[in-house]
Amino acid sequence: MKSHDPLMVRFPVWIEESGLPEEISSSLGPDEWILFRKLVEIEVDGNLIPGWASVDTNDLARWTGSGEAALPSALERLQSRRLIEFRQTHHALLFRISEPLPVPASEEDIRRRLADRLSVPAMVFLRYLTELNTEDRVQRVIYLYQSCFGISFPPRIAEDLEDIALNHDIGTIIETFEEAFHRKTRGLTWIKRRLASGTESA
Repeated sequence: MKSHDPLMVRFPVWIEESGLPEEISSSLGPDEWILFRKLVEIEVDGNLIPGWASVDTNDLARWTGSGEAALPSALERLQSRRLIEFRQTHHALLFRISEPLPVPASEEDIRRRLADRLSVPAMVFLRYLTELNTEDRVQRVIYLYQSCFGISFPPRIAEDLEDIALNHDIGTIIETFEEAFHRKTRGLTWIKRRLASGTESA
């Protein structure tokens, strides 16, 4: 499994097919779309599963071309549309992307557009849209794998994921995947060893 190139940014492609870029640009302005997209990139880079992220406002203004003076009002406009939640102290911005993200298109239409554009599994995890806390333990572990390593995997990996889901506590599984994400491990082997070394069956 290839590790993520630190010189490249990642972004959930489904958002581009959701109608949200056009909606933000037309109702708030193109600058707000650029800002929102950068916030998503930062959050994706810092978290395995959606959560709070932080960034220096000087950097954020520079990366988006917003200008520090205009940044607070732009953030407020995004928050007023329930796209983000944020707190700011001096030059530190703490934020999270809303879940589920309010988008114009239905999930069915988004998945259809993705199928037309890309070859993706039917039930691929859509960050900020798919409910991670599903009662299906195997599906939750598949979502964790897709968030950590990518959407595609061979049947052998599917069997390993099912084994992990059925034989370990889900909280421990999530913690282990998160640790693997931050360690930038290249595949499932480290996770399997970690779980086998000290967890009990759920």
